[in-house]
Amino acid sequence: MDILDIIEKKKNGLKLSKEEIQFFIRGVCDGSIRDFQTTSFLMAICLKGIDFEETFNLTMCMAQSGEMLNLDDVGDCVDKHSTGGVSDTTTLVVVPTLASLGVKVAKMSGRSLGFTGGTADKMEVFQGYQTEISTQEFKNLIKKNGASIVSPSANFALADKIIYKLRSESGTVEDISLIASSIMSKKLASGTKIIIIDCKYGNGAFMKTLEDSKALAKLMVEIGKKAGVKVCAVISSMDQPLTEYVGNNLEVYSSIKVLNGEENNLFELSSFISAKALVLASQAKDFEIAQEMAKKAIKSGIAKQKLKEIVLAQGGKIDVIDNPELLLPKNNKFEIYASKSGFVEHIDTSKLGKISHDLQKVNGQIVRQDDVGLILNVKLGDYVKCGDAICKCFYNQLDDINEIKIMLENCFAFGDKKIETKLIEGVIE
Repeated sequence: MDILDIIEKKKNGLKLSKEEIQFFIRGVCDGSIRDFQTTSFLMAICLKGIDFEETFNLTMCMAQSGEMLNLDDVGDCVDKHSTGGVSDTTTLVVVPTLASLGVKVAKMSGRSLGFTGGTADKMEVFQGYQTEISTQEFKNLIKKNGASIVSPSANFALADKIIYKLRSESGTVEDISLIASSIMSKKLASGTKIIIIDCKYGNGAFMKTLEDSKALAKLMVEIGKKAGVKVCAVISSMDQPLTEYVGNNLEVYSSIKVLNGEENNLFELSSFISAKALVLASQAKDFEIAQEMAKKAIKSGIAKQKLKEIVLAQGGKIDVIDNPELLLPKNNKFEIYASKSGFVEHIDTSKLGKISHDLQKVNGQIVRQDDVGLILNVKLGDYVKCGDAICKCFYNQLDDINEIKIMLENCFAFGDKKIETKLIEGVIE
């Protein structure tokens, strides 16, 4: 078998066998297939496509290219995944909510990537919290507290790490089959039996249209079912940040506000995702009962108490959970103002995420700073008057404040008609 023959075959639109895909993944991992050959193969996939069987085989081969976690001794565990967004802190609400209701959660979370935030970064806002722990410790914590939130081991889905980097460097990121296989290979390697996917769409998501988001969700659900796990996907909007808070400290603050009982979009989406997980985990007979259970767990404070247990068990301090105001920025700030009167008809969500990310730069280099970020005063559909403050920006050091101000002003557009918004578009299961 030869990689050139495999590339040629896919270039001509022919179907690849499981053995050919296995050969490719082995070669990627052991280095016998060169990077330029891998990118040629990925481009052939983007141009000619792969069918479901090929996508499933690619997913399983990537999952099996590294460590496969076995959680049988822990029990059936849930994992929740978001396809990426801005101010998306659902994990900090969903995980303790489910754990407080008797559902075991094995949550592996990534770090900030581009304009999207990373849950692992947010967990480290709890000073001392350890996101990198051994597999056995991970299992022990799930048995003890019902949940653990960690960064995935470097040994998980090894092929995906290599391929993901090359995709970002070769213009092959947006192919739905490659996205689905990347996400699901990591989820299947984690050993969980129940997977809930929050599949985002909109200008602040990787999938810009509702149609593409549904297609991705359907493919991931089909892969999960064929692999023998329970899986469903929630389709939710990312045409504006999920909350008004953008930045690590601020986003943790927003999640604690919800765990203290505040009802907003984060509360709505978190309780919805939690309810779907409760049904799949056979903890509730139907969705309505499950959603009431989730809302009650949040409102009663038992989810917040469970978050404290999770944080303490992994070395973190809980002072900011008891006193969330400690997370509010005390550094430099400025405000931007509406350029005209009217209804907020567009928010460039991905650009807001990128600006928040860039606020961490010092001399052009990203240096992690949890206390920088944005607080929005407006949502889509709100009416503002010319000169109203619409956003606060918190920073430590900026080379050009005026440039950031102009960028932020350009993130908002105003019109004469009030637009209607919908947070949750449906479920694929």
